[in-house]
Amino acid sequence: MVRRYSISTYLITAMLAIVAPFCLFLWFLAWQLQTSEAEAVDRRTLRSAQSISRAIEPIIDSMTTTVNLLSSTEELSKGDLETFHRRSQFALRNTGQFVILVDDDKNQMLNTRVDYGTPLGKIADINGFERAIEADHAVATDFFMGNTSGKWVFNVVKPLDVSPGSKARVLVTTMNIENVAAAVSELQLQDGWNAIIVDGSDNALDANGMTAEIKPSAELLPGGMVASDLSQMPSINHIQTSEEQVLAYARIRGTGWKAVVWGPLASAQASILKTWQMLFFGTMALLSVLMLMVYAASKLLQRDIAGITRMAGELGTGRIVSPTTTRISELDFIARALSNASYDRSTKEEQLTMVMRELAHRTKNLISIVLAMVRQSAKNVNSPQELVAVTGNRIAGLGQSIDLLTSVNWKTVTLNSLIESQLSKFGAVGSDIITTGPEFHLGSDAVQNLGMAFHELATNASKYGALKGEAGRVEISWKILHDESGDQLQIIWRETGGPAVSPPEKTSFGTEILDRHLSASTNGKTTIDYNRDGLVWTLTAPVSILNRATQE
Repeated sequence: MVRRYSISTYLITAMLAIVAPFCLFLWFLAWQLQTSEAEAVDRRTLRSAQSISRAIEPIIDSMTTTVNLLSSTEELSKGDLETFHRRSQFALRNTGQFVILVDDDKNQMLNTRVDYGTPLGKIADINGFERAIEADHAVATDFFMGNTSGKWVFNVVKPLDVSPGSKARVLVTTMNIENVAAAVSELQLQDGWNAIIVDGSDNALDANGMTAEIKPSAELLPGGMVASDLSQMPSINHIQTSEEQVLAYARIRGTGWKAVVWGPLASAQASILKTWQMLFFGTMALLSVLMLMVYAASKLLQRDIAGITRMAGELGTGRIVSPTTTRISELDFIARALSNASYDRSTKEEQLTMVMRELAHRTKNLISIVLAMVRQSAKNVNSPQELVAVTGNRIAGLGQSIDLLTSVNWKTVTLNSLIESQLSKFGAVGSDIITTGPEFHLGSDAVQNLGMAFHELATNASKYGALKGEAGRVEISWKILHDESGDQLQIIWRETGGPAVSPPEKTSFGTEILDRHLSASTNGKTTIDYNRDGLVWTLTAPVSILNRATQE
């Protein structure tokens, strides 16, 4: 069984079939854009870390250059530490760099942060001292708290060649972390994003606040990470905390440090998320508007269809309906078709009623004629078999007239056609039977009545008259007579060449048809002359009566 749905369902389904692929395509584009944006966020994060690294590397390079230059000065090689102190302090003014000279016991021999001769203790960064001795070249240390400065600092330490004239073992350039922190704080980051520098001792320089601070890296890095974990990770990472974080780091050349930048992916993709939101709500709004439009259209369509349905119902009752006005041209066509159909149906019903009345009238006439045939024929026959034969021939003749009328839809029939139909079985029309006269159209009643007359004349001629032998002829002629009472049609049946004719001893049914019946039915006059040379039968009747299709 076929399931049926409302027109609203079909319209909404069609609308979704059109809109859904478009929306899916837009969502696919947005997803592609989000993926591309996520990759762009990764690249931007790494570039930020690299920019911090590139900002710090010149500082390290400058300090390394400084320590290399100072290590080869004449004052240092001669052991003139006071002069070395004075000249180094003057040369490095306004650079943020300071020089420290350290002996084998890790004692400070001088420190340009203070005046020469100021009592100094051991250096704070023993690890940096040992790394430089082991590496035998300048190295950058991790962050540590300086004993002399009382601040967080870092050093570049260069081992010195052992000289008999000097106890110095390493030369150090030192700098406060604030100088490095400036490179981090100058980087413009979005809200929620962070940048730090971590060293090899899990210390982290945090320059995101008002002042630079050194904190354990675990306190700053996301997800409980420590600085040492970065060595085993790629340069770009996605870390899942309460929200997804993007982290990238870059190594700082000449040090064990790393510049680290991280932040929430969502904040970096705020524009994409806003686009997603706009796309989602825009799609929902579009679908809502379209559904409202489809719903409104379906209601209008249902109302128009209801009008068409009402017209069809009224058409079913036989009423003539006027076309309803719709907003859809196709429905207008249907409405007009139904209106035309209602008019055609009413017309056909009227015609059918007329046909039924005509059929009833004709049936009564035919029954009357047949009954008259039977009654009159019964008076002149000697047996039932003869009655059946005589009556059957006459009814067959009447049937030929009815067949002729049926072939033309009960419209007019020419007189010549009627003669050929009735007389063709009695003789050859054109040789044995000769017809002459103008074309004349007979109405349905005249066809039936004249048909019976011609059948009776031909039957008598074949039995007793001109058509009994080969030499006999029948001439049928007709013409229009014009007089004051109106046009008259005169038909003459003339037999020649047959046996001698004499009047019948008694009136037969055939004579009744040829005389009284035909005169009465056509409002005309008939004459029958029984000439010895052949029968002559004449009918003169008004043209208007003979042309009439129906006689009530």
